[in-house]
Amino acid sequence: MASSKLKAMQTIHLAFCLAIVAMAATSYLTVKDRLYLDADLNQNDIFFPLFPLVGLVSIALGQFLFKRQLSNLQELSADDKINKFQVAFLMRTALFELPALLNIVGFLVSANFVFLIVGVVFSCFWYRPDQVNRP
Repeated sequence: MASSKLKAMQTIHLAFCLAIVAMAATSYLTVKDRLYLDADLNQNDIFFPLFPLVGLVSIALGQFLFKRQLSNLQELSADDKINKFQVAFLMRTALFELPALLNIVGFLVSANFVFLIVGVVFSCFWYRPDQVNRP
């Protein structure tokens, strides 16, 4: 049973990643004629550097809440541990996907390729569910 729940979490993570990639691809196709790459901090874009910073805060918050949720698992049964782990995992995944969505929206509005790069990094490359500390 524990293995099936962990497989379900991996599937959910993959679905989140694929949804972000699909949104990124759609956004790219929408703005491909006016793309540019500008990582200068003094640019006039209202989303830059706000969205990448929101992403870093969201990831830090996700990690903090994940560890806090899992800090008191010693006295629980195995099923309760797995259920609590699932809740913590989904909460962290949502907080990791939020900045990806924000940055892809920033890319769609501004056509600055930096937002797309940051969004994809936030979505898929910060963690893998098979490398997390299992209960």
